[in-house]
Amino acid sequence: MKPPKPWIPLLLGLGLALPLLVIAQEGQRDPTAWPEALRSAMAASTPASSASAERAGIRQVIFSNGRGYVVQRGRRYAVGEQLDGARIERITEQAVWLREAGQLRRESLYSGVEKRPPAPARAAPKHSKEKQP
Repeated sequence: MKPPKPWIPLLLGLGLALPLLVIAQEGQRDPTAWPEALRSAMAASTPASSASAERAGIRQVIFSNGRGYVVQRGRRYAVGEQLDGARIERITEQAVWLREAGQLRRESLYSGVEKRPPAPARAAPKHSKEKQP
């Protein structure tokens, strides 16, 4: 049997050390952090003012004893109360109406979603394979 060539262990050592060098150059990257490209895109899409961000925050309403409430920052707001400088006029399952500076505006809770009456039930086909009672 021939003795191993001296350059083979050297190549194996470099092959194993090269990935470690690449990892060390990256530094200690947080695996849960978003990539830089996504962070810059998210920063560009966020609203400029904090007031508009507060208004966009109406995401939850609850109904208790027949009354609707907006839940924001851990507090319940009823109809007639002030929410970020606007008076709550009406609360429904789909939207909240706010009056600010004399203007009434509708803040939708679920943009792009409409509540419609259910479609009429279809009659079962005559040749159904289900057992008939």
